[in-house]
Order: sequence, then C-alpha cells, then structure tokens
Amino acid sequence: MHEIAYDRPLKMKRAFSSILFAAGIVSILAGLTAAFGLTVGGLVTSIAVIAVLLYAGGLWLGGASASIVAAGADVVIVFDRSLKITAGPAPGSSVMTQFPDALRPEIEMRCRVALRGEHTHFECEHAGARLAFDIAPVQSIQGVVLYGVLISGSGIAAPAAAPAPLTTVA
Repeated sequence: MHEIAYDRPLKMKRAFSSILFAAGIVSILAGLTAAFGLTVGGLVTSIAVIAVLLYAGGLWLGGASASIVAAGADVVIVFDRSLKITAGPAPGSSVMTQFPDALRPEIEMRCRVALRGEHTHFECEHAGARLAFDIAPVQSIQGVVLYGVLISGSGIAAPAAAPAPLTTVA
C-alpha cells in the first residue's frame, strides 16, 4: 500500500503533537509529584489536575462545530433518528426548537418521512415571508437511512394569506 504524499505532513504533525502532549502530562505529573510527594494522595491529586486541565483545554480550544450553510440556503441541519441535531446550529438540541411553533408539526412530519427514506420539498408562508424546505434522507452504502438533512431558505417577502402556515407540496 502506497502512502499518499499529502498524508506525510499530517502524520508528522500528529506525531509531534502526541509527543508534546505526552511530555506535558509527564512534566505536570513530575512537578505535582515533587510538590506533593510520592504518595497515593499526591498521585491522585496530580492525575485530577491533569484531567481538569485537559477538560478545560478541550473546552477552551475545542470550540463549536462549524456551521454548515449551502449556497442559497439560510439553514442546513443534519439530524438523527431521534430528531436531534448532529450538525448545524445547536448540535444536540431538537430540530423543532429551531423553528417557530406554527411550523413545527409540518417539519416534524417531513423529518420523519425523510427518516423512512423519502425526499420532500415544501414551501410555506410565515411572518410575511415565504420559506422553502428540502428534507432528505442520508443513507449508508447499504441503503440504510442513518440521518436526515433539512435545508431551508427564505424567499421573497410575501403577504401572509392566513395566520397559520400555508403548505404547498412541490
């Protein structure tokens, strides 16, 4: 098996960062052990401090996942079978919380249809604007639906025809 040329720098960076990571943990452990002594309590304290520093570093440097937005779309959301967002705004929260109450039943129904393997498109009016939604399944190579993707975009401002959303199926 041949190694791809662009993989080498990535592997070198990963190896170097692993060496720095290990050296940092060893130096923290050595410093705290010297300060607290080579006792069980000192070792437990050292390990606890390392865990806290790793957690804080992960929170500080990890950041939030990048927002996914397709050309011409206002929102792109990837959701799982429990209708929780896996990629997009507010990962881990419900897809329904991203939309107004009046639109939630229709969006939920369309998301469940996508998880059964069907692509749907619909438009509705809400708060004086026409909104377009495409909701599609995301399948594995074996054809099993693992996720769904919801893409929504706002169109031109339109006078609201009714207080409830007007749905048209395309």
